[in-house]
Amino acid sequence: MTNIEIIKKLKESTFTDEDGEKYQLEFQDGLTDSEIEQLKKQFPSNNIDSEIIEILKETRGWDGYGLEMVYFDSIGQFGFWELSANAITLGHDGFGNHWILDLDKNGKANKVFFACHDPAVFVLHSQNLNEYLNHLLEFYENPDKCHLSEIHDKTVMKIWNENELCSAKTEFDNQNPEFKGFLNKFDGDKWTVADLRTGKNKDGFAWGKFGSNQFTERHPTELVWVIKNKKKGLFSRLFGK
Repeated sequence: MTNIEIIKKLKESTFTDEDGEKYQLEFQDGLTDSEIEQLKKQFPSNNIDSEIIEILKETRGWDGYGLEMVYFDSIGQFGFWELSANAITLGHDGFGNHWILDLDKNGKANKVFFACHDPAVFVLHSQNLNEYLNHLLEFYENPDKCHLSEIHDKTVMKIWNENELCSAKTEFDNQNPEFKGFLNKFDGDKWTVADLRTGKNKDGFAWGKFGSNQFTERHPTELVWVIKNKKKGLFSRLFGK
């Protein structure tokens, strides 16, 4: 199904929550052309992907069960700039965990990620917006057995415990010489690199594995993150060194 076909099905459907109660999603009106032009000013390069514009004309989003506030105009609300500098928040669970649509520097829609804060894990949820909307439909129809619930409930702990997508900076540097210019500013051996360029759904990395005071920086154009893998000692934490 196309994005609009999925959204229209969501509008027309009645679902059942975990308590057996029936509910419908509460949809907002679509945006006018002038409202979309105003919204463009908040997007990278003042550009909104045509795929998102098509949805915004149908609806700006909806409120409902499980995921609160799935709004397609929620640019800039995701606060973890080091994970995604430009993102649309496509839902949160009310406990600090977010589903986001990553945007590139030109405003083009990228992949959808699940950003979990406890444990602090960043997961590739869906390869594109259409796949994410299909995952949402699957969730509303069968919340107990679906892709979204599995990532939310199980995948994050697996990634936290195994953190398989991370490699030492020196190892990544040797295998990817095209990143040398980016990596040169990270001195020493205290850096880990997470690479999701060819990531599959449910791949991810534990960005907070080394404590809340660790440093993370994303490559300006690629799905590659550099993470400081040494915790600060007490003296450093007290005096900011």
